[in-house]
Amino acid sequence: MQSASRSTPSSSRRSIRALPVAAAVLALASAAFGQSHSAVATTTSLAASDVASGKTTFTAQVSPAPQSADDRGSVTFLETDSKGGSHSLGSAFVGADGSATLTVSSLPSGARTVSAVYSGAENSAASTSSEADITAQAAAPDFALTATPTTLNLDAGVPGTVAVSIAPTPGFNNYVSLSCAGLPLFTSCSFLPSNVQVAGKSGLSTMTLNTTAPSGKTSALRHDAGFVYCFLLPGVLGLLGLGFGRNRSLRMLAMLCVAGSLVGGASSCAQRYRYLNYGPSENPGTPAGESIIRIYGTAVNGALSTSKCFQVTLNMTSTNTSGTSGNNLTPCS
Repeated sequence: MQSASRSTPSSSRRSIRALPVAAAVLALASAAFGQSHSAVATTTSLAASDVASGKTTFTAQVSPAPQSADDRGSVTFLETDSKGGSHSLGSAFVGADGSATLTVSSLPSGARTVSAVYSGAENSAASTSSEADITAQAAAPDFALTATPTTLNLDAGVPGTVAVSIAPTPGFNNYVSLSCAGLPLFTSCSFLPSNVQVAGKSGLSTMTLNTTAPSGKTSALRHDAGFVYCFLLPGVLGLLGLGFGRNRSLRMLAMLCVAGSLVGGASSCAQRYRYLNYGPSENPGTPAGESIIRIYGTAVNGALSTSKCFQVTLNMTSTNTSGTSGNNLTPCS
């Protein structure tokens, strides 16, 4: 009985001593747990680049960068319109370095205000960047220009045709104006149509090359006996009327025939003289040899324009071998 009564105070004293230790452990655990779930304050900054190319790249930077690879959050880029309303341009996840990047294509031209909103994460508090003023420009129109065939073999005086195709990039909706350069002497080109509307699908046009056959003065000469007789016959009849006619009216008619014949004959002789002595110069025709025909397509969007070039080789067969200096061999640059 005595030993039992003695052990009770000792056990109580050990329990009393253990209470502060347990309380301290609980306090430390509670403090550690609370600290692990407190979000770190962050700041977000915003920058924009490539504004002049029609595509705008927005880059947000979250500081400090989230440490957990599975818990970094995302950034939403908000645009504020002229009425004060906001709408999202898109979102991007935050990387290991704390950055988030979004590229917006076909951004309407003009001034606008954009901000970046960081969503936050378990260990990182949410934050919003200051507003940035962005002035975007319209993107230059873009398309691809091709032609078929790429080589034409023609005889001088024979026309040739080339099919021109214009393939747009996504979102392109514009007119493309066609022209050509590099033509040899005595050659012309035309397009049908010359302005092609391209909207969502390829536009087509036909280029026609008109060459010239050689010609000279002798090829234009002709026998004009009938033309001469139409003046000679009235003159002869008029002279006969003057010689044998006794009627005054008949003699007057004969005199008019003679006068008309003289005037017409003199005019005809003068024209023939000018033709034979000052007639058209000889036309050697399109020269033989190779030429590079450059086909240009140009689209305009406001102050911006895009020009594409495609080349077609022209091989000419002609008797004109002295005019080959007029052949152009300059390719598309």
